[in-house]
Amino acid sequence: MPGRLIRNAAFLAGGAVVVFWIFAALEWKVITPYDPFAVGPAHPLAPPSGAHWLGTDDLGRDVLSRVLAGAAPVLTIAPTATLLSLLGGTTIGLVAGFHRGLLDDVLMRLVDAVMSLPVIIPATVVLALVGRSTTNVILAIAVLFSPLVARTVRSAVLIEREREYVDAARLRGDRGLFIMFFEILPNVTSPLIVEGTVRLGYAVFTAGTLSFLQLGIQPPSPDWGLTVAVERAFVQIAPWTVLAPALALASLIIGVNLAADGVRRALAE
Repeated sequence: MPGRLIRNAAFLAGGAVVVFWIFAALEWKVITPYDPFAVGPAHPLAPPSGAHWLGTDDLGRDVLSRVLAGAAPVLTIAPTATLLSLLGGTTIGLVAGFHRGLLDDVLMRLVDAVMSLPVIIPATVVLALVGRSTTNVILAIAVLFSPLVARTVRSAVLIEREREYVDAARLRGDRGLFIMFFEILPNVTSPLIVEGTVRLGYAVFTAGTLSFLQLGIQPPSPDWGLTVAVERAFVQIAPWTVLAPALALASLIIGVNLAADGVRRALAE
């Protein structure tokens, strides 16, 4: 598969964008031209210039520095939430698809109930009840994305459980838990990888939306969604304060989706 990915233009383009923002998230303390938290009252809402390539915000903070530093919060929340949703959803999907019967019916009805609502609505309610924090945002996204992963995994397990290698494992006397995790799971990794990359793009979008609604990270964080929410009052007189973080968020979402499409195509070949 690595060879097919290297030849895939969508994956290369999307991967380059994602790698850039990962680098920014890890090294923003080194590469930012100014301290993204330093207030500069002498230069509020200054337009882009040689000194400040993307201008300054209402508190005189360098917008470019805050955009680069803003990659860290979203790339902490989205991948962590995606990983947790994969763990939870895979477990549910394996159990439901392998055992079928009443357990499958109960689990899938719960999955359908969660999937019937747009993710933002229950996430907003949950965060309003349990409090605003990075940990709560991660857990909310993970819990709400797990049913989507579970549905995909269950569909793959329903096919795999009828294979001859599963019958052979049963004849050897292997327990159900062993068959699920050591026989079936390795054979459903392809759809799981695709699902994970797709969920990551949605997780980035959801994290940005929750930050925009100010239900997650709080000021003075340079988080992109939060910055758009805080600076939107100045969009008419200083549009760069909003456009820069909004375009950064959009570029990361597009990059992840392009990479996910490349992975899907490579696995399908």
